[in-house]
Amino acid sequence: MKEIPFKQAQFVAAAYTHEHFPRLLKDSGEPMPEIALVGRSNVGKSSLINHLLQNNSLAKTSSVPGKTQSINFFSVDNQLALVDLPGYGYAKVPKNIKQEWGALIDYYLENRASLKMILFLIDSRRDPTEDDLTFLKWSSFHKKPSLLVFTKVDKMNESEKRQKTLTTLDYFKNFFHSSPVHFLHYSIKDPRARIELIKKINALL
Repeated sequence: MKEIPFKQAQFVAAAYTHEHFPRLLKDSGEPMPEIALVGRSNVGKSSLINHLLQNNSLAKTSSVPGKTQSINFFSVDNQLALVDLPGYGYAKVPKNIKQEWGALIDYYLENRASLKMILFLIDSRRDPTEDDLTFLKWSSFHKKPSLLVFTKVDKMNESEKRQKTLTTLDYFKNFFHSSPVHFLHYSIKDPRARIELIKKINALL
């Protein structure tokens, strides 16, 4: 697959049911490979999407966690799709809404043949939660290639960042077995983070 430069992006669809999932095709007519972004509410998914795609209006950011209630699809260079899944783990979201989200996310992850990779976002300052571990178990079981993205690293010094990263990776190592653990640090204040993530995505695809 030719390298994707991440120069052009557009919002495609917000799906509230699996019937609304779009059929995304490359210029060649082949299905676009999809990369799903997963993480807890308020981990910084929308900010990362906007920074990566260089458009601050593509993904709606909010100070209220749990606001994204749909699966949102973005086309990149007519070659790749980014898929923003609703954030999990926010206590104030009503139980029935959580159940609907869970069913929709499960359906996407289980049935979307074009899903090729998962960007698993972790707040670099926080300990992994049971929700994080539950998702990693799923990802490991289904052998979905994953890239751990430690967000908000600008809020720590280098020593804190290094120690927290080592602790989290050690915590997660049992889920990756003999597979290499791919990870990177991301800050929307650092343009180098975007370049590194684009390189990682192209290499892993």
